[in-house]
Amino acid sequence: MDRENVFELFCRLTGLGTSEAESLVFLCDTACDYVLSRIRNDADINAAGDSLELAAASLAYYRFVLWSVTDGSVGDIRVGDISVKASGINAVAAAEKLCRGAFDSAAAYLEDEGFVFGGIPYE
Repeated sequence: MDRENVFELFCRLTGLGTSEAESLVFLCDTACDYVLSRIRNDADINAAGDSLELAAASLAYYRFVLWSVTDGSVGDIRVGDISVKASGINAVAAAEKLCRGAFDSAAAYLEDEGFVFGGIPYE
């Protein structure tokens, strides 16, 4: 996984220039670390193409949107010619959908996160 490609994808998602987003590179680094920690032992990451990088960039973007919502500076989602106007909760939902889709595309190369076991308490 090329961290520079992840950062460039992140910049495209946010609509920020590389100099504007330089202080946010930590979001990309932590997202890359997370994706790398989930790669399956038997996975051929060379065959993954850019799906792992997109998963990391979309996770960084999702975290950026969550962070932006807390200070009220959410922007629109812009990827190439596609633009989605979003703010607040709508922006979070759109970023989450993008992130889930990217992780679904990379699922063949990633370990499952596990499961949650729940039950009904016995009285």
